[in-house]
Amino acid sequence: MSDPETPNQPLLQAATNVPAAQRGSSSRAYKVAGFTLLACLLIAGQAMIAYFLLNQRNDIKSLEEQNSNLQAEMTRGRSVAVPMRTHMAMNALPVMDVSMDEDSSITDPEKPAPRQVTDCQLEAAGKKPVQVPGFRPSCDERGLYQPQQCFMTQCWCVNPANGKQIPGSLKNGQASCRAAVIAGETR
Repeated sequence: MSDPETPNQPLLQAATNVPAAQRGSSSRAYKVAGFTLLACLLIAGQAMIAYFLLNQRNDIKSLEEQNSNLQAEMTRGRSVAVPMRTHMAMNALPVMDVSMDEDSSITDPEKPAPRQVTDCQLEAAGKKPVQVPGFRPSCDERGLYQPQQCFMTQCWCVNPANGKQIPGSLKNGQASCRAAVIAGETR
């Protein structure tokens, strides 16, 4: 195979037969050409990035304006109330008798007086503001707060009389509110 007269001589062997002086200058030329090509590609990439940024300047400006508008709305404290299904029994709502009888001015001792609307019922109906926007407390049939209140994925225990959170009861998921609660105190 190393016979110089063989016409099917491999290309690599033919390249090695080139004199040493020519080999050094051509490899240097290939290196310079490679580095030049690499520099051209980098410059072209930078030019493309600059072009795209200039074309998207308006988009970036409108996104910045939207961001500042949203931040301004968030700092104003205005919240959007999301309709939520309240967990309140229908008999917990006060029923008022509006019939006009001739003896309506006289109160009937056998007829129970309409119940007073509680803070829990007012908060659940959205008539009284709560500290967490969008949260509506759960009330029992007497209008007191349910011992466990939940919002999103977190639950906590409260005093049923006033709805104040019991310290240390906040949990992800269901909270265990088995402790007996007596009008204002926890045991």
